[in-house]
Amino acid sequence: MQAAIDAAIRIVDDLLIDEVSERHVGCGAGRLLVPWVADGLDVDGVDPSKNMIEECRIAAAAAGCEPTLFVQPVHQLDLARRYGAVVMCGAFGLGGTRTQDLEGLRRIRDHLRPGGSLALDYEVNEFDPDRAKDWRPTPPDTTPPPESDRRLAPDGFHYALRHRVASMDLEPARVTREMQAWQWREDVLVANETWSIVINPYSREQIVDALADAGFGDITVVGGHHGLEPTGDERFLVYRATAP
Repeated sequence: MQAAIDAAIRIVDDLLIDEVSERHVGCGAGRLLVPWVADGLDVDGVDPSKNMIEECRIAAAAAGCEPTLFVQPVHQLDLARRYGAVVMCGAFGLGGTRTQDLEGLRRIRDHLRPGGSLALDYEVNEFDPDRAKDWRPTPPDTTPPPESDRRLAPDGFHYALRHRVASMDLEPARVTREMQAWQWREDVLVANETWSIVINPYSREQIVDALADAGFGDITVVGGHHGLEPTGDERFLVYRATAP
């Protein structure tokens, strides 16, 4: 995880050479955005989750800063400001449909100044078509995890998570992941929620083509944690592209 954070910081350092404004798409609870703003960078954040934005706001206040934050899905971005750079970390392919993913890239391009840069990362080989052919779903399990799997959080509650792949489609490639969460006050279960997310897997070539279709140029691909030519051993790749 620290390697990913360090890599993201290097990306922003590269993009902000001229102190241009930057926007973090899919900023979540501010794991990356808050340190950037606290260090004095001009960074706005956007995320489709109202709860995530609120957590980001709380984390920013604790760090003594107050970034501008928006609740919007990427494929519906509509902001008045234009940016010199956009960072999209761990958020591509989560738009629901491939059409929405492409529209999200177009919206990002429209929110960049001429010559502005986009950097997005993506996990390598997360979807294996050969394995998908023989895949069978794991039946859902609503039984609360044992005490050994629970973790005490700073808020005084114990939490546990359980994840499963609920569905996997080949054409078009699509994976639905399901996450269950439990919350206890001491030994009393007080909350249990189940959420799912649709992920659209992409190959390296498909992402490059999507960036080109969205109107980007100067598209390059580098190793995610070292920023150099990919060696084939990386878990993540970073895609850099420029708005016309």
